[in-house]
Amino acid sequence: MEKKSIDGIMLTKYYCAYIEDYGIAVLSDLHIGYEEVMAQKGLLLPKLQKLRILKILETIFNNLKPEKILINGDFKHEFSRNMRQEWNEIIEIINYIKERAELIVIRGNHDNYLKNILLKYNIPLHKYIKIGKYVFAHGDKKIDYDGFLIMGHEHPSIKIRDFSGGIITIPSYIFNDKILVLPSPSLYSSGSDILNGEILSPLLIDEKIDDFQAIGIDDRIGLMELGRVGDIRSL
Repeated sequence: MEKKSIDGIMLTKYYCAYIEDYGIAVLSDLHIGYEEVMAQKGLLLPKLQKLRILKILETIFNNLKPEKILINGDFKHEFSRNMRQEWNEIIEIINYIKERAELIVIRGNHDNYLKNILLKYNIPLHKYIKIGKYVFAHGDKKIDYDGFLIMGHEHPSIKIRDFSGGIITIPSYIFNDKILVLPSPSLYSSGSDILNGEILSPLLIDEKIDDFQAIGIDDRIGLMELGRVGDIRSL
């Protein structure tokens, strides 16, 4: 399955939600620069994040033709400064998007110094934004909102364990009738194990996650309807 619609929002296998009425494709938690941060800690990883994001964006533009791309927080990874890899790769991604669409950026908890890069393009860094009935916020802070919330921050995934101890991690959209949580397209951040109750966002603390629906993403087969989180947990 390539697409699934909920409440006027198209969930896609491209790690983005698309709102056709406003021509907006929404992605979250790119974490550009992750490899350089890990290298400074002694873990050398192939520098594949930027290439993956550009490939996903190319697919989004080819298939959805959005008028706007909204990055819903954690565009970059390093908290304390703009590292060289982040600066160069974010500029490359911004230029790629701006040649094709308007770019809207929401601030995430990793985006402390992103504003310095965005100033070069006169792109504001929003705490959150409302378009029509849809509220876009990263999810790391409590906000008062009225509408349907689209958020990131959690990197939700369903981790399925077999009897031999093997684990399959499935990046997933999770949603109820008022909140949609986006998966991360990052290669190196498998995300919160929703089945184990690993909830990070203060916006989800009062929500009954077992009643959320989960739709997983597999890069080969597309979207997978996994069902109600509580039912998956009981398997």
